[in-house]
Amino acid sequence: MNPTPEHPELDQLSADLGGLLGRIGLDPGGERPERRDRIDIRFATAAARHPVRIAARDPEEQATYLELDWLADEIARKLSGRTGPGHAVAVRARRSCMSAGAVVGTLRSGAAVLPLEPGHNAGLQEFLMRDAGASLVLSDSGLLRDEIPVAKAGPFVLATRPRSAVVRRELPEEAAFLALPSGGHPGRALSVDPVTHGDVLAWVDSIVPLLEAGPQEVWTAFHSLSLDLGMREIWGPLLSGGLAVVVDGDTGADAREFAELLEDEQVTVLTQLPSGLARLTGAAARGTTLPALRHVLLSDEPVEERVPAAWKASGIAPWAVVWEVSGSPTVL
Repeated sequence: MNPTPEHPELDQLSADLGGLLGRIGLDPGGERPERRDRIDIRFATAAARHPVRIAARDPEEQATYLELDWLADEIARKLSGRTGPGHAVAVRARRSCMSAGAVVGTLRSGAAVLPLEPGHNAGLQEFLMRDAGASLVLSDSGLLRDEIPVAKAGPFVLATRPRSAVVRRELPEEAAFLALPSGGHPGRALSVDPVTHGDVLAWVDSIVPLLEAGPQEVWTAFHSLSLDLGMREIWGPLLSGGLAVVVDGDTGADAREFAELLEDEQVTVLTQLPSGLARLTGAAARGTTLPALRHVLLSDEPVEERVPAAWKASGIAPWAVVWEVSGSPTVL
């Protein structure tokens, strides 16, 4: 649209429209707009459909889809010119309703996310950042020695790392996350592996339709984002318009408190390691019932037959279907 001094609102409308088309993966200037399948684009679509719906809730606060999208936009602007495709940004986020906004904002800048647990010791965090080639840190839980703050976005501080601490690593442009591999061996240094947008979205696209999950669902966000399971489970709700209930570390460590949270929040989709479900079964059997729970998703560990059998026998969640979702989803 040509400049129209007498109608500046039309220029603003044109700019807003161009920005929206670009965010959801369409190039307004191209003859054949191209759809890009990325987590941040999928989230923008969900936010456009459900702007005032609560997207995530933690024990202290909650955030709507629009509020998370605003935070993501602010973070992407602060990262602009500092990072991009092929690079990683370390996101040191506490388990809160705002952490997804930091992840989406980083992805929107084109960079991949290296999720860090604030409770991990500084030496481990620095090793992971060096391994990932991360020169920038986005944190809502403090900075490590020699990290220099350069900007702020919502509750997050953007900081640079010393050049001497950064070993350049070229990442695949389609990388979304850098995850710690599951398992590991004592005494052996762990390294981070790229997980692509396609990897995460393939899981979401296999699970959400199978569960017939939509905006009415209440999911748990239980696991650390630094783990493959954690980065998959959070996008089940947030890309389908549902609610993600963020489980803090203390509640997650106490099976009885976790069972009470599931009951209070009327959770309908629960993702757990099989060992976690075994602990939850014992705790919940002492009085908790979960009639709202529709699906239990087990992943990332071998499933012993006794675990789902004990869960079903307890009668805790009489309507819940138990799935094994590490590979092709299977009803147990």
